[in-house]
Amino acid sequence: MSYPMHWLTTAFDGLVGFIPALIAGLFILLVGYVLARLAAGITRSVLGRVGYDRGLEKLGLVDRADSKTGSRWTGSAVFWLVMLVAAMQAARAWDLQLVAVALAAVLAYVPHILGAAVIFGAALYLGNWVRVRMDRRVRSPEDVLDRRGISASAVRAGILAIGGFMALRELQIAHEIVTIAFTVTIAAIAVAAALAFGLGSRDVARQVTQDWYERRNARGNGVTVTSERVGSNPPVNPPAPHL
Repeated sequence: MSYPMHWLTTAFDGLVGFIPALIAGLFILLVGYVLARLAAGITRSVLGRVGYDRGLEKLGLVDRADSKTGSRWTGSAVFWLVMLVAAMQAARAWDLQLVAVALAAVLAYVPHILGAAVIFGAALYLGNWVRVRMDRRVRSPEDVLDRRGISASAVRAGILAIGGFMALRELQIAHEIVTIAFTVTIAAIAVAAALAFGLGSRDVARQVTQDWYERRNARGNGVTVTSERVGSNPPVNPPAPHL
């Protein structure tokens, strides 16, 4: 009969001894929640004033700047980051070492995520800037498929590919896979640009080939050919002789 009483006494003593740690952990979570809400609100307010949403709209990441989507999502990210820190400290207060170590590993990976986001954002900005500068040249209205637009899009795609794979390397994803995928992507962009340029220039190539063929036949028949395309202008009747 004494063994069950001893077990209950040990469990009660353990519970009583855990109450201070429990209160401390709950207090840490409460303070962390308040700080997280405060930090998220400040982040949304500051980003909304500095034109953060307009910048995201120019990059094409959000639809409208007045919706404050970027500021709200960034504020939410700050909130959960602060809550992760609070949860890690609460786990340590509760002597949950495995949980604390796992949360610490997640927090240690956050700088890599921020670095990857900055790298890809810079690549996206640079790619858009280059495309806009290349598209500012005057385009011929007769061109069905503008080759400058193809070149600008290909350059932008190349810049985004480089930035994307640099971001993947920053995320510490398998370097061998990233290198192979980068090579394949750049080759695919080059082939696609070459095909698009070739298809867009087929009318010009056909005209040049036809001109060359007509010139060759005309020289073989002893006819002098001017620089203009053969048969492009109607023949001029000779003047009538004076009677």
